[in-house]
Amino acid sequence: MLISSALVLMMVPAMCLFYSGASNRRSSLTLFRLPLITAALIGFQWYLWGYSLTFTPAIKPPSPGVSWYGGDPRGVALHDSLARPVGADGAKIPELLYQFYEGMFASFTAALVCGGTIRDVRVGRFLVFITFWSLLVYDPVARWSWHWAGWSNQRDVMDFAGGTAVHITSGTTVLAFYIFYELDTKGFSKCWAGLMRRLVKPFAILGFSALHALADPEAAVPCTSDQPSDLEDDDPPHNVNNMILGTALLWIGWFGFNGGSALGGNMRAVSACVSTHVAACAGGTTSLFFFWAWNAFGRAVDRFLGESGEQENKIPSVSATQFCDGAVIGLVAITPAAGYVPVWSAGIFGVVSAIAVNLLKQCTKGLLKDEPLFIFSIHAGGGMVGMFLTGCFADPAVVRLDGYSTIPDRTIAGRLRYQMLDAFAGFFYTLFTTLAILYGLKGVRSIFKRKWMAPVFTGNNTNRRWKLEATPQHSLRQMS
Repeated sequence: MLISSALVLMMVPAMCLFYSGASNRRSSLTLFRLPLITAALIGFQWYLWGYSLTFTPAIKPPSPGVSWYGGDPRGVALHDSLARPVGADGAKIPELLYQFYEGMFASFTAALVCGGTIRDVRVGRFLVFITFWSLLVYDPVARWSWHWAGWSNQRDVMDFAGGTAVHITSGTTVLAFYIFYELDTKGFSKCWAGLMRRLVKPFAILGFSALHALADPEAAVPCTSDQPSDLEDDDPPHNVNNMILGTALLWIGWFGFNGGSALGGNMRAVSACVSTHVAACAGGTTSLFFFWAWNAFGRAVDRFLGESGEQENKIPSVSATQFCDGAVIGLVAITPAAGYVPVWSAGIFGVVSAIAVNLLKQCTKGLLKDEPLFIFSIHAGGGMVGMFLTGCFADPAVVRLDGYSTIPDRTIAGRLRYQMLDAFAGFFYTLFTTLAILYGLKGVRSIFKRKWMAPVFTGNNTNRRWKLEATPQHSLRQMS
């Protein structure tokens, strides 16, 4: 468990590399530095009150009552949690070790949310936001997923390592950031008109192209940057090498993320680690083949419409960034299922999640133009796919590999119903609670004297207060 905790912590600097490499040059420095700072802040908050609110009982067991927060003061500042045993009927671990391991999950989840700062949120404001977010979003969702007093746990929803508590919440939070940014900078009427225009425009372009080809097959339809054949962002990744290194470190760290959730060195942990590796391999490979097939289809459509030659060269080729995204998608999808499904099904998780999430990326690319890292699609979409597939492939024999765990005897439809309930509950709760936090903080004039986020493409922010510089000397050089 100590090694697994260290592996989960290693995923935070891995995320720094991944985010900074996948983002544009303008945001790469902030995204390289901010996840580690955020993880430290939430780690300190977890020590003060996070663990007590998430994993201590509000009512005495074995009462079946449901609670959203714990109330036992012994977890505050960990002043009385040294060696008390924690665990189910089988092997138990010291409570201090359990707190240490779960605290890494809280820190890593908050670090994932840092991808929303690509729109130049000031660092101080983001740290204030993430403090409230961890208290109001992560803590209650983690409690309902993993504590015996959580409503989802009492319904035997299967979420082994955080499909809802980690990935759906973090991805949905970035979506809420985007919605708030659009409404705050453009207003509701312009946002609604823009949404309708983005929804209708692809179909209008396709319809016009088909009619034009039927009327004059020899004529070429002008290619615009809004056409669906453009698979890459106009602003390419800043550093692909950082992205690949970050993916490799995430891949290694995920063994502690999923394997450690078995809370012991047993065959269930071994099965979880092997499933994790297989899903990542399948996700990365499938993503490459998906984009190869998508590009081949795009070229075939261009030839059908008479746009051969020069227009075909505008369709991008398959790149290593797609492999990195696919590997992470497979890792996200297997997270809720690693300790519940047989190893042979892990490849299905990687293949299905890679195809589904890449299709979701193509659908959301036009709608979420200011979310180039695709955090919502990869983490919220991949987490939902993983939760649903867990209900389809869960095997009681795999669950019993640790010697004591069981799952209720339900049909696939019955399991899937509860998995969908938990996933959508996490999505909507996170979305509306995050928006409430953002608008609540915006209303506090003593903290927010201006808008939370300035528009990305209009002007430059010259106020350097709360900026995250490399060194004080760097800040002085920027001002001089």
